[in-house]
Amino acid sequence: MNTDTRALAMKPHLLLIPSPVELFGHVTLVESYDTTGYVGCHALVALRDSPGVTVAVITTSKHHQMQLDTALSTGNLIAFWGTLLTNPPTPLGGTWTVSVYGNIASIILYNFS
Repeated sequence: MNTDTRALAMKPHLLLIPSPVELFGHVTLVESYDTTGYVGCHALVALRDSPGVTVAVITTSKHHQMQLDTALSTGNLIAFWGTLLTNPPTPLGGTWTVSVYGNIASIILYNFS
């Protein structure tokens, strides 16, 4: 065990905090929820820099949902800052088949026209 690994082992809480990342892509689907345990939405995003890879963005922010809806309807590129979730909520049950990002700090909607 090297010095960095030992230092982290003594501070397990540091291992539980994933770093936010910025990803770019096109929104291909938006689904909103108003269930007993969750009010919000998720969007599927086809990543620009990883062709063939789709991820989900899940948020309870109405403002972020509006941006995701706009991106879906216009086809414009988005960027989002979020954290990869290890145990994301499944509002209608089931399991996720894509990586899910939450704790969304920012969504940028690009219009290049």
